[in-house]
Amino acid sequence: MELIARGAVEGARIGRHRSFLSGLSTNFTHHRAYVSGDEIRHIDWRVYSRSERYFVRKYEAETNYEAYLLVDASSSMTFSGDNGMSKLDYAKRLAATIAYRIVEDRDSAGLAVFDNQLRGLIPPKGSKNVLVDLVRELNAAKNSPRTEVGNILTQISSRMQRRGFVILISDLLTDEESFLNGIHQLVCAGHNVIVFQVLDHDELTFPYDQTTRFIGLESDEDIVVDAARLRQDYLDALSGLIDRYRVSLGNVGVDHILVDTSEPVGTILSSYLASRSQSQL
Repeated sequence: MELIARGAVEGARIGRHRSFLSGLSTNFTHHRAYVSGDEIRHIDWRVYSRSERYFVRKYEAETNYEAYLLVDASSSMTFSGDNGMSKLDYAKRLAATIAYRIVEDRDSAGLAVFDNQLRGLIPPKGSKNVLVDLVRELNAAKNSPRTEVGNILTQISSRMQRRGFVILISDLLTDEESFLNGIHQLVCAGHNVIVFQVLDHDELTFPYDQTTRFIGLESDEDIVVDAARLRQDYLDALSGLIDRYRVSLGNVGVDHILVDTSEPVGTILSSYLASRSQSQL
């Protein structure tokens, strides 16, 4: 897993980003009047539209961040479609890759694997030795019953003694209201939050076209349906859920990244970092 993570990091480097976290973490502090020589990209055009005067936005860059990687190991994460890799295995690779990048950039990475409880909690550390602990814990992670993401976010918020990053990797097949309440607690406490919603390609496309038995992963119930008739209703419901998450998270400054497990981890990260880089221009 460490070799996979290292390879994905090398493939996901973006331009002048000093680090995975610092590229995401500059905090706006104040405006000041534009003077000759200031970079035009820092002009706040919204202020100009109201005042017809040029102001630039000033930021405070923070360093040496602590980041908790939260990996959902509930039963729904064991689903795998035609590509053969379960959502849980993909989430492990994604978490290992991000942790490798964070520690390489001299920030601190920690880990919590969870279902309806926190398991295998590793406090953030900046030493590369922590990667051994993280990878060992990720390799040991097994699927457990139902997940309660909102409760887990609340527990993590209470454990974090200083402002930092929470990077959640989950399919978000959980109670929507509880999850968003947990996000709000983290944001109100001043933490930066990034959410990777990991879904299998078959979940996103629903390629079934005949009578199919679906086995409940977090319940004992199996159902048999005419998949062709169900397909559009399913896709509409899933699209609605994803859109609600994207809007609700965006409204509180949380990045929502939809992950298709058929795409390489390096591609997902490089695309995300590129989009962040563009948004800061």
